[in-house]
Amino acid sequence: MHPWLSRLRHDLVKRAVWAARDVRDAAREPRPGDVAELRRGLFDLRDGEGRMVDAAALWERLRADAPGVPAAALDAFGAAVADAQRAVAGTSDSRGALDAVLRIETAFADLARTLEEE
Repeated sequence: MHPWLSRLRHDLVKRAVWAARDVRDAAREPRPGDVAELRRGLFDLRDGEGRMVDAAALWERLRADAPGVPAAALDAFGAAVADAQRAVAGTSDSRGALDAVLRIETAFADLARTLEEE
């Protein structure tokens, strides 16, 4: 895997979807408390210098270092991150929030494929 993808996966994707995977694997409907965990995975991240940052801001920093990835693929991943953040911000739709966060994994896989095709 390309080092940039590894960094994106480690710094953003894994942290954002960790709680979502746990909720999905619990084989129950997500609860309001689960949404709080999902929110932390998107809004309580750390950048390379250890400063607090949300997923969208971290993505913009990582995107700046993207190694020749088509803009459309970068935009699609960024949209998934933005959608997830909107879904967990003050929502009462726990299932929708969970699904939106899990879509970050799919968007990452799509992004990774575009880099592998280069």
